[in-house]
Amino acid sequence: MNKTKTKIGILSLCAVALSYMSLSPIIASIAADFPQVNETLPQMVFTLPSFLFIACSPLCGIAMSYIDKKVIALGSLICYLVGGLFPFFFNSSIWQLLIGSAIIGVGTGLLMPLINGFIVQYFDIDERASLMGMNAIFTALGAMIFIFIGGQLARFGWRFTYLTFLLVLVIILIVLVCLPKGEPQKAEGSKAGEKTSAFEMNHYILGLFVIGIIYFIIQNSFNTNSSAYVVNILGEGPAMASMITLVNTIGGIAGGMTFKTIAMKFRNQIETVTMAVVTVGFFLTFFVHSNVIFIIGSILIGYGFAVMNAAGSYLLSLNTRPETNAFTVSIYLAITNFGAAISPIIVNMGAGLFGKDAPAKFLFSGIVIGIICLYSYILNLKIRIMK
Repeated sequence: MNKTKTKIGILSLCAVALSYMSLSPIIASIAADFPQVNETLPQMVFTLPSFLFIACSPLCGIAMSYIDKKVIALGSLICYLVGGLFPFFFNSSIWQLLIGSAIIGVGTGLLMPLINGFIVQYFDIDERASLMGMNAIFTALGAMIFIFIGGQLARFGWRFTYLTFLLVLVIILIVLVCLPKGEPQKAEGSKAGEKTSAFEMNHYILGLFVIGIIYFIIQNSFNTNSSAYVVNILGEGPAMASMITLVNTIGGIAGGMTFKTIAMKFRNQIETVTMAVVTVGFFLTFFVHSNVIFIIGSILIGYGFAVMNAAGSYLLSLNTRPETNAFTVSIYLAITNFGAAISPIIVNMGAGLFGKDAPAKFLFSGIVIGIICLYSYILNLKIRIMK
Protein backbone atom coordinates (compact mmCIF):
# COMPACT_ATOMS: atom_id res chain seq x y z
CA MET A 1 0.00 0.00 0.00
CA ASN A 2 1.24 3.47 -0.92
CA LYS A 3 0.61 5.56 2.21
CA THR A 4 0.98 8.87 0.36
CA LYS A 5 -1.69 7.93 -2.16
CA THR A 6 -3.91 6.65 0.66
CA LYS A 7 -3.57 9.98 2.51
CA ILE A 8 -4.51 11.86 -0.67
CA GLY A 9 -7.57 9.66 -1.09
CA ILE A 10 -8.65 10.07 2.54
CA LEU A 11 -8.13 13.84 2.51
CA SER A 12 -10.11 14.15 -0.72
CA LEU A 13 -13.03 12.51 1.08
CA CYS A 14 -12.59 15.02 3.92
CA ALA A 15 -12.83 17.86 1.40
CA VAL A 16 -16.36 16.90 0.37
CA ALA A 17 -17.65 15.91 3.84
CA LEU A 18 -19.10 19.34 4.70
CA SER A 19 -19.85 20.51 1.17
CA TYR A 20 -23.48 21.02 2.21
CA MET A 21 -22.31 24.03 4.25
CA SER A 22 -22.41 25.92 0.94
CA LEU A 23 -26.18 26.00 1.51
CA SER A 24 -25.92 28.02 4.74
CA PRO A 25 -25.63 31.48 3.12
CA ILE A 26 -28.78 30.96 1.00
CA ILE A 27 -31.14 29.91 3.80
CA ALA A 28 -32.53 33.44 4.18
CA SER A 29 -33.06 33.68 0.41
CA ILE A 30 -34.86 30.32 0.35
CA ALA A 31 -37.06 31.42 3.26
CA ALA A 32 -37.93 34.62 1.38
CA ASP A 33 -39.04 32.58 -1.65
CA PHE A 34 -41.19 30.30 0.50
CA PRO A 35 -42.79 32.77 2.96
CA GLN A 36 -45.81 30.52 3.55
CA VAL A 37 -43.80 27.74 5.27
CA ASN A 38 -42.68 27.55 8.89
CA GLU A 39 -39.29 29.21 9.48
CA THR A 40 -37.82 25.89 10.60
CA LEU A 41 -38.26 24.23 7.18
CA PRO A 42 -35.78 26.44 5.27
CA GLN A 43 -33.32 25.89 8.14
CA MET A 44 -33.82 22.14 7.76
CA VAL A 45 -32.51 22.41 4.19
CA PHE A 46 -29.15 22.91 5.87
CA THR A 47 -29.59 20.65 8.92
CA LEU A 48 -31.33 17.65 7.31
CA PRO A 49 -28.01 16.05 6.23
CA SER A 50 -27.11 15.86 9.91
CA PHE A 51 -30.47 14.22 10.67
CA LEU A 52 -29.99 11.50 8.02
CA PHE A 53 -26.53 10.90 9.49
CA ILE A 54 -28.26 9.38 12.53
CA ALA A 55 -29.42 6.27 10.65
CA CYS A 56 -26.66 6.02 8.08
CA SER A 57 -23.64 6.34 10.38
CA PRO A 58 -24.31 3.13 12.36
CA LEU A 59 -25.26 1.39 9.11
CA CYS A 60 -21.87 2.39 7.73
CA GLY A 61 -20.21 0.91 10.81
CA ILE A 62 -21.97 -2.37 10.08
CA ALA A 63 -21.31 -2.20 6.33
CA MET A 64 -17.56 -1.82 6.90
CA SER A 65 -17.57 -5.35 8.32
CA TYR A 66 -18.86 -6.78 5.04
CA ILE A 67 -18.10 -4.38 2.16
CA ASP A 68 -14.87 -2.84 0.93
CA LYS A 69 -14.56 0.72 2.23
CA LYS A 70 -13.73 2.02 -1.26
CA VAL A 71 -17.09 0.78 -2.56
CA ILE A 72 -18.88 2.52 0.31
CA ALA A 73 -16.90 5.71 -0.38
CA LEU A 74 -17.98 5.78 -4.04
CA GLY A 75 -21.62 5.17 -3.08
CA SER A 76 -21.40 8.04 -0.61
CA LEU A 77 -19.98 10.43 -3.20
CA ILE A 78 -22.71 9.53 -5.68
CA CYS A 79 -25.27 10.51 -3.00
CA TYR A 80 -23.56 13.91 -2.63
CA LEU A 81 -23.62 14.40 -6.39
CA VAL A 82 -27.26 13.38 -6.95
CA GLY A 83 -28.60 15.05 -3.81
CA GLY A 84 -26.69 18.24 -4.52
CA LEU A 85 -27.85 18.61 -8.12
CA PHE A 86 -31.48 17.52 -7.58
CA PRO A 87 -32.67 20.90 -6.18
CA PHE A 88 -31.08 22.76 -9.10
CA PHE A 89 -33.53 21.05 -11.46
CA PHE A 90 -36.46 20.59 -9.06
CA ASN A 91 -37.09 23.56 -6.76
CA SER A 92 -40.73 24.64 -7.02
CA SER A 93 -41.43 23.35 -3.50
CA ILE A 94 -39.52 23.46 -0.23
CA TRP A 95 -40.06 19.69 -0.02
CA GLN A 96 -38.03 19.16 -3.19
CA LEU A 97 -35.13 21.01 -1.59
CA LEU A 98 -35.49 18.81 1.48
CA ILE A 99 -35.37 15.67 -0.69
CA GLY A 100 -32.02 16.83 -2.08
CA SER A 101 -30.74 17.52 1.44
CA ALA A 102 -31.90 14.07 2.57
CA ILE A 103 -29.93 12.35 -0.21
CA ILE A 104 -26.87 14.42 0.73
CA GLY A 105 -27.47 13.28 4.31
CA VAL A 106 -27.24 9.63 3.29
CA GLY A 107 -23.88 10.39 1.69
CA THR A 108 -22.72 12.25 4.78
CA GLY A 109 -23.74 9.41 7.09
CA LEU A 110 -21.75 6.93 5.03
CA LEU A 111 -18.72 9.16 4.53
CA MET A 112 -17.73 10.48 7.95
CA PRO A 113 -17.38 7.14 9.82
CA LEU A 114 -15.66 5.79 6.72
CA ILE A 115 -12.90 8.42 6.95
CA ASN A 116 -12.21 7.37 10.53
CA GLY A 117 -12.29 3.72 9.43
CA PHE A 118 -9.62 4.28 6.78
CA ILE A 119 -7.39 6.14 9.26
CA VAL A 120 -7.67 3.44 11.94
CA GLN A 121 -7.13 0.61 9.42
CA TYR A 122 -4.07 1.98 7.67
CA PHE A 123 -2.29 4.25 10.19
CA ASP A 124 -0.86 3.62 13.66
CA ILE A 125 -1.56 5.60 16.83
CA ASP A 126 1.37 8.00 16.36
CA GLU A 127 0.08 9.01 12.92
CA ARG A 128 -3.57 9.43 13.89
CA ALA A 129 -3.37 12.78 15.72
CA SER A 130 -1.60 14.30 12.74
CA LEU A 131 -4.06 12.78 10.25
CA MET A 132 -7.08 13.84 12.30
CA GLY A 133 -5.69 17.36 12.30
CA MET A 134 -5.25 17.14 8.52
CA ASN A 135 -8.78 15.76 8.37
CA ALA A 136 -10.05 18.94 10.03
CA ILE A 137 -7.96 21.14 7.71
CA PHE A 138 -9.14 19.53 4.50
CA THR A 139 -12.72 19.32 5.74
CA ALA A 140 -12.65 23.07 6.36
CA LEU A 141 -10.73 23.77 3.14
CA GLY A 142 -13.21 21.76 1.12
CA ALA A 143 -16.13 23.51 2.79
CA MET A 144 -14.49 26.88 2.11
CA ILE A 145 -14.11 26.10 -1.60
CA PHE A 146 -17.72 24.93 -1.86
CA ILE A 147 -18.95 27.98 0.08
CA PHE A 148 -16.91 30.43 -2.00
CA ILE A 149 -18.05 29.01 -5.33
CA GLY A 150 -21.60 28.66 -4.05
CA GLY A 151 -21.60 32.29 -2.93
CA GLN A 152 -20.48 33.46 -6.34
CA LEU A 153 -23.12 31.35 -8.08
CA ALA A 154 -25.80 32.65 -5.68
CA ARG A 155 -25.57 36.02 -7.45
CA PHE A 156 -27.54 34.42 -10.26
CA GLY A 157 -30.13 33.06 -7.82
CA TRP A 158 -29.99 30.71 -4.85
CA ARG A 159 -30.70 27.57 -6.92
CA PHE A 160 -27.41 28.05 -8.81
CA THR A 161 -25.53 27.42 -5.55
CA TYR A 162 -26.40 23.75 -5.95
CA LEU A 163 -24.18 23.55 -9.03
CA THR A 164 -21.17 23.55 -6.69
CA PHE A 165 -21.82 19.84 -6.15
CA LEU A 166 -20.42 19.21 -9.63
CA LEU A 167 -17.05 19.40 -7.85
CA VAL A 168 -17.83 15.97 -6.38
CA LEU A 169 -16.97 14.50 -9.79
CA VAL A 170 -13.33 15.50 -9.20
CA ILE A 171 -13.33 13.77 -5.80
CA ILE A 172 -14.74 10.59 -7.36
CA LEU A 173 -11.81 10.47 -9.80
CA ILE A 174 -9.26 10.97 -6.99
CA VAL A 175 -10.85 8.21 -4.91
CA LEU A 176 -10.81 5.80 -7.85
CA VAL A 177 -7.07 6.38 -8.32
CA CYS A 178 -5.76 6.80 -4.76
CA LEU A 179 -7.79 4.85 -2.21
CA PRO A 180 -6.98 1.21 -1.39
CA LYS A 181 -9.79 -1.34 -1.25
CA GLY A 182 -10.24 -1.03 2.52
CA GLU A 183 -11.02 -4.70 3.10
CA PRO A 184 -13.85 -5.48 5.56
CA GLN A 185 -12.85 -5.83 9.24
CA LYS A 186 -14.74 -7.71 11.94
CA ALA A 187 -14.26 -7.63 15.69
CA GLU A 188 -13.16 -11.00 17.07
CA GLY A 189 -13.66 -12.36 20.55
CA SER A 190 -10.63 -12.81 22.76
CA LYS A 191 -11.67 -16.42 23.45
CA ALA A 192 -13.08 -19.10 21.22
CA GLY A 193 -16.86 -18.86 21.02
CA GLU A 194 -16.94 -15.57 22.94
CA LYS A 195 -19.41 -12.99 21.71
CA THR A 196 -17.78 -9.60 21.42
CA SER A 197 -19.75 -6.37 21.54
CA ALA A 198 -18.68 -3.82 18.96
CA PHE A 199 -19.82 -1.00 21.26
CA GLU A 200 -18.04 0.17 24.41
CA MET A 201 -19.44 2.37 27.17
CA ASN A 202 -18.24 3.58 30.56
CA HIS A 203 -18.58 6.71 32.70
CA TYR A 204 -16.00 8.69 30.77
CA ILE A 205 -17.21 7.69 27.30
CA LEU A 206 -20.77 8.57 28.34
CA GLY A 207 -19.47 11.99 29.37
CA LEU A 208 -17.89 12.48 25.93
CA PHE A 209 -21.22 11.53 24.33
CA VAL A 210 -23.12 14.06 26.48
CA ILE A 211 -20.65 16.84 25.66
CA GLY A 212 -20.76 15.99 21.97
CA ILE A 213 -24.53 15.99 21.50
CA ILE A 214 -25.12 19.17 23.51
CA TYR A 215 -22.24 21.00 21.86
CA PHE A 216 -23.42 20.22 18.34
CA ILE A 217 -27.04 21.10 19.17
CA ILE A 218 -25.91 24.53 20.25
CA GLN A 219 -23.00 25.20 17.89
CA ASN A 220 -25.14 24.60 14.81
CA SER A 221 -27.26 27.60 15.78
CA PHE A 222 -24.54 29.77 14.27
CA ASN A 223 -24.83 28.10 10.88
CA THR A 224 -28.63 28.29 10.81
CA ASN A 225 -28.88 31.89 12.02
CA SER A 226 -25.79 33.64 10.64
CA SER A 227 -27.47 34.69 7.38
CA ALA A 228 -30.47 36.10 9.29
CA TYR A 229 -28.07 38.00 11.59
CA VAL A 230 -26.28 39.48 8.57
CA VAL A 231 -29.54 40.57 6.90
CA ASN A 232 -31.60 41.70 9.91
CA ILE A 233 -28.95 42.98 12.35
CA LEU A 234 -26.08 44.12 10.15
CA GLY A 235 -28.26 45.19 7.23
CA GLU A 236 -26.06 43.37 4.70
CA GLY A 237 -26.86 40.96 1.87
CA PRO A 238 -26.01 37.43 0.65
CA ALA A 239 -22.42 38.40 -0.25
CA MET A 240 -21.69 39.29 3.39
CA ALA A 241 -23.49 36.15 4.58
CA SER A 242 -21.25 34.11 2.30
CA MET A 243 -18.15 35.87 3.66
CA ILE A 244 -19.18 35.09 7.25
CA THR A 245 -19.51 31.41 6.40
CA LEU A 246 -16.20 31.58 4.54
CA VAL A 247 -14.26 33.04 7.48
CA ASN A 248 -15.97 30.47 9.69
CA THR A 249 -14.26 27.76 7.64
CA ILE A 250 -10.96 29.69 7.78
CA GLY A 251 -11.23 29.40 11.56
CA GLY A 252 -11.77 25.68 11.00
CA ILE A 253 -8.59 25.44 8.95
CA ALA A 254 -6.68 27.11 11.79
CA GLY A 255 -8.21 24.59 14.17
CA GLY A 256 -7.04 21.68 12.04
CA MET A 257 -3.54 23.11 11.67
CA THR A 258 -3.13 23.48 15.43
CA PHE A 259 -5.02 20.33 16.47
CA LYS A 260 -1.97 18.15 17.09
CA THR A 261 -0.27 20.89 19.13
CA ILE A 262 -3.39 21.52 21.20
CA ALA A 263 -3.97 17.80 21.73
CA MET A 264 -0.41 17.32 22.98
CA LYS A 265 -0.54 20.40 25.24
CA PHE A 266 -3.99 20.06 26.84
CA ARG A 267 -4.43 16.28 26.46
CA ASN A 268 -7.89 15.23 27.66
CA GLN A 269 -8.88 18.88 28.39
CA ILE A 270 -8.76 19.72 24.68
CA GLU A 271 -12.57 19.93 24.48
CA THR A 272 -12.72 22.15 27.58
CA VAL A 273 -10.31 24.72 26.14
CA THR A 274 -12.03 24.65 22.76
CA MET A 275 -15.50 25.26 24.19
CA ALA A 276 -14.16 28.22 26.16
CA VAL A 277 -13.05 29.77 22.84
CA VAL A 278 -16.47 29.09 21.27
CA THR A 279 -18.26 30.65 24.25
CA VAL A 280 -16.29 33.87 23.73
CA GLY A 281 -17.22 33.81 20.03
CA PHE A 282 -20.96 33.61 20.76
CA PHE A 283 -20.86 36.32 23.42
CA LEU A 284 -19.01 38.68 21.08
CA THR A 285 -21.74 38.34 18.45
CA PHE A 286 -24.41 39.14 21.04
CA PHE A 287 -22.83 42.11 22.78
CA VAL A 288 -21.28 43.90 19.78
CA HIS A 289 -23.19 44.31 16.51
CA SER A 290 -20.62 45.13 13.86
CA ASN A 291 -19.27 43.47 10.74
CA VAL A 292 -15.73 43.16 12.13
CA ILE A 293 -16.81 41.66 15.47
CA PHE A 294 -19.16 39.25 13.74
CA ILE A 295 -16.28 38.10 11.53
CA ILE A 296 -14.09 37.55 14.61
CA GLY A 297 -16.87 35.64 16.34
CA SER A 298 -17.36 33.52 13.23
CA ILE A 299 -13.66 32.65 13.13
CA LEU A 300 -13.64 31.60 16.81
CA ILE A 301 -16.77 29.47 16.40
CA GLY A 302 -15.39 27.87 13.23
CA TYR A 303 -12.11 27.15 15.03
CA GLY A 304 -14.00 25.40 17.79
CA PHE A 305 -16.14 23.42 15.36
CA ALA A 306 -13.09 21.95 13.60
CA VAL A 307 -11.27 21.07 16.83
CA MET A 308 -14.37 19.55 18.45
CA ASN A 309 -15.05 17.51 15.30
CA ALA A 310 -11.62 15.92 15.60
CA ALA A 311 -11.35 15.89 19.41
CA GLY A 312 -14.33 13.64 20.10
CA SER A 313 -13.17 10.87 17.74
CA TYR A 314 -9.57 11.34 18.88
CA LEU A 315 -10.39 10.99 22.59
CA LEU A 316 -12.54 7.96 21.85
CA SER A 317 -9.74 6.36 19.82
CA LEU A 318 -7.49 6.70 22.88
CA ASN A 319 -10.06 5.51 25.41
CA THR A 320 -11.69 2.54 23.67
CA ARG A 321 -10.36 -0.89 22.76
CA PRO A 322 -9.25 -1.28 19.12
CA GLU A 323 -12.01 -3.80 18.37
CA THR A 324 -14.75 -1.48 19.67
CA ASN A 325 -13.46 1.83 18.33
CA ALA A 326 -15.04 1.88 14.86
CA PHE A 327 -18.61 1.18 15.92
CA THR A 328 -18.38 3.29 19.09
CA VAL A 329 -17.16 6.25 17.03
CA SER A 330 -19.94 5.73 14.47
CA ILE A 331 -22.55 5.86 17.25
CA TYR A 332 -20.88 8.97 18.68
CA LEU A 333 -20.97 10.65 15.26
CA ALA A 334 -24.60 9.64 14.84
CA ILE A 335 -25.76 11.23 18.10
CA THR A 336 -23.73 14.41 17.58
CA ASN A 337 -25.24 14.81 14.13
CA PHE A 338 -28.66 14.13 15.63
CA GLY A 339 -27.91 17.08 17.87
CA ALA A 340 -27.00 19.21 14.87
CA ALA A 341 -30.21 18.13 13.08
CA ILE A 342 -32.55 19.12 15.92
CA SER A 343 -30.59 22.30 16.60
CA PRO A 344 -33.17 24.73 15.13
CA ILE A 345 -35.97 23.21 17.22
CA ILE A 346 -34.07 23.20 20.52
CA VAL A 347 -32.33 26.55 20.06
CA ASN A 348 -35.49 28.32 18.86
CA MET A 349 -37.35 27.03 21.92
CA GLY A 350 -34.57 27.71 24.43
CA ALA A 351 -33.65 31.12 23.08
CA GLY A 352 -37.27 32.19 23.44
CA LEU A 353 -36.38 33.09 27.03
CA PHE A 354 -34.21 35.92 25.67
CA GLY A 355 -36.01 36.85 22.45
CA LYS A 356 -36.72 35.61 18.93
CA ASP A 357 -33.96 37.32 16.95
CA ALA A 358 -30.54 35.91 16.02
CA PRO A 359 -28.57 37.73 18.79
CA ALA A 360 -30.83 36.19 21.44
CA LYS A 361 -30.10 32.74 20.01
CA PHE A 362 -26.37 33.46 20.14
CA LEU A 363 -26.63 34.58 23.79
CA PHE A 364 -28.46 31.36 24.65
CA SER A 365 -25.81 29.36 22.79
CA GLY A 366 -22.93 31.05 24.62
CA ILE A 367 -24.49 30.36 28.02
CA VAL A 368 -25.16 26.67 27.31
CA ILE A 369 -21.72 25.98 25.84
CA GLY A 370 -20.15 27.76 28.81
CA ILE A 371 -21.98 25.38 31.15
CA ILE A 372 -20.89 22.32 29.15
CA CYS A 373 -17.34 23.67 29.17
CA LEU A 374 -17.41 23.59 32.99
CA TYR A 375 -18.80 20.04 32.93
CA SER A 376 -16.01 18.97 30.57
CA TYR A 377 -13.39 20.41 32.92
CA ILE A 378 -14.82 18.50 35.90
CA LEU A 379 -15.18 15.26 33.90
CA ASN A 380 -11.55 15.35 32.79
CA LEU A 381 -9.95 16.38 36.10
CA LYS A 382 -9.12 12.84 37.16
CA ILE A 383 -9.04 11.16 33.78
CA ARG A 384 -5.83 10.13 32.10
CA ILE A 385 -5.66 9.23 28.44
CA MET A 386 -5.21 5.48 28.17
CA LYS A 387 -2.47 5.52 25.52
